[in-house]
Amino acid sequence: MKKWWMPAFLLITGLMVSVLLLIGFLQATAAVLEPNKLNSANYQMEPETEQAAEDEKLSIVALGDSLTRGIGDDSDQGYVKRLTRTLTDEYNQDISLANLSVSGAKTGDLASLLQTPGANHAISKADIILMTIGGNDLFPGVEGLTAENLADYAPDTDAFETNSRKILDRLREQNADAPIYWISLYNPFEDLTVLGDTSQFVINWNYQLQMLASQYENLVIIPVFDLFQGQVKEFLYTDHFHPNAKGYEAIAERLTQAIVSQQQLREE
Repeated sequence: MKKWWMPAFLLITGLMVSVLLLIGFLQATAAVLEPNKLNSANYQMEPETEQAAEDEKLSIVALGDSLTRGIGDDSDQGYVKRLTRTLTDEYNQDISLANLSVSGAKTGDLASLLQTPGANHAISKADIILMTIGGNDLFPGVEGLTAENLADYAPDTDAFETNSRKILDRLREQNADAPIYWISLYNPFEDLTVLGDTSQFVINWNYQLQMLASQYENLVIIPVFDLFQGQVKEFLYTDHFHPNAKGYEAIAERLTQAIVSQQQLREE
């Protein structure tokens, strides 16, 4: 009896092999032309997102006035960039920085800034908050500063305290845990004896700030009055108000010491 089914079997088998080869060829072509489409069809990719990468960094938010902006430093670093450079190079910290400072800002301006969504988002994610504010409150209109108007001048300490509380309360509403490092004031007019005892204004202002800080947890006041005392010619920019590169370096070093001590960072 003839085995009539053999040719049919071979034909069917040949057709199946041809189909499989065709499918394989099409898949190989797709892998070359549209690799992402093929991958998504076969399995679910879970790439690292930008947010996940940011969460692994030490997030620093810098607030305040022209000192946080770094005005007067010809190297364009200020104390903020000097700090982040040290934390990166010497303590192996991966830094995420948001500098929200505004030159000329007073405490009222910062209190208003902290009502904006962008500032709130940045603060809510911060691991560390840096701040300089109050110099423009204490010495408004420094261009016209004279012994005569200083003799009758009384700083608006009530407004300063009210605005400072608004700032601190808002920061704590958005972020209850991040340490706040508030750099206090130095006296840029110490050597201008014609103006009289300007240091007393700064000393009283810093004292009020220290008393206010005692009412808030995890708020660290960074004193810099002593750094500039007797060193204003060495540490001030040509405008005789902002720090120069050396002045910012001195501030950054003291701030770094405080942060490293509190954060328990270890030098590499």
